[in-house]
Amino acid sequence: MELRKKLGAAALLAAAAMASAAGCGGRDNDPDPVPDAGCTGVCSTDAGTDAGTDAGTDAGTDAGTTGQIAAARRLSFGGKATLRNVVVTDVHYEKLSEQGNNAWRSYFWVTDPAAPKEGLFIHKFYTDTPDTYRPQPGDTVDIEGYFGTEANYEPFSGRRHRLANQRTPAVPLAITPKTTDAGVSARPPANEVTVEQLEASLGTAQNSAALLGTRVHLAGPLTLTNPTPEAFKRLDSSGTPPTYYGFEVGNGILVYHDKTRDRNLTDGGVEVRCDFQKKALAGETVTFPNGISGVWDTYTFAPCTDGGTDITGCGSNTPDSGVPGTTKPYTYTIIPQDCSDLGEVTAPPAP
Repeated sequence: MELRKKLGAAALLAAAAMASAAGCGGRDNDPDPVPDAGCTGVCSTDAGTDAGTDAGTDAGTDAGTTGQIAAARRLSFGGKATLRNVVVTDVHYEKLSEQGNNAWRSYFWVTDPAAPKEGLFIHKFYTDTPDTYRPQPGDTVDIEGYFGTEANYEPFSGRRHRLANQRTPAVPLAITPKTTDAGVSARPPANEVTVEQLEASLGTAQNSAALLGTRVHLAGPLTLTNPTPEAFKRLDSSGTPPTYYGFEVGNGILVYHDKTRDRNLTDGGVEVRCDFQKKALAGETVTFPNGISGVWDTYTFAPCTDGGTDITGCGSNTPDSGVPGTTKPYTYTIIPQDCSDLGEVTAPPAP
């Protein structure tokens, strides 16, 4: 998947013991992808352990509105799901086609207001319908798609449950916008959670993990306890000091800071955001008095097969993705969407 930045390097992930098929998701290395980025079928060996039993051919029909996302997560891989009146909560990534046809590619989350503790990742490709639809937080939509996981070799989001189009035979993901331009105030409120509740999810498979794919608010005050957690470590062969893709709060809750860290710009400048990992590494004590908000979803790491330094652009990431320092194929993390999700922060100098 093309990201809006280059994140760094990774060598082969020896700690990830769960080998898997190469996956069938597309990549953005093509000028504008011709092959479909979505897919169904077994894109991950998680199919045997995570997919559960077939909940029916149409999760929306089988489960009604309440519980429809939970039912979709229990479909066999490749099963069709219809979600009714779900709300776009956050957008993970988007890109306007370079072909001049105003088509949008978008990866985003939806939540069911009738079951606000249920959420799911949606993988919209340029050719999915309507191709010009650009999902925005607060939109209410119907979605018809096919259940599976993001390809194992996708850095960071690989193995994540999602709905996408069907690749063979080709059937587009179909989105029916019901209301648009409602804004973030139309999202279901973030689920209030405790560290203990999130800890309880860490050893649970995706088809039954609580709150997965929804916005959560972890109440404060919280302290940044570890700016360099092993699970976020970039394992690389460059010999440079390691990079970590987020930090830890409380008693082991990971916070993936892709959208809140400072960014190096191509012109040599720096876009300053709210990089609290940087503050902690500089010796400051970082606390979040109002807690942290964001999407609670999976995290995995897929390095370049050649151990290169551009894991989002090397073109060949290992399918043996996993969590550094463990044998887990994935773990869960809070994913803040902007600095407001981190609230007011105090960071007094450490004594």
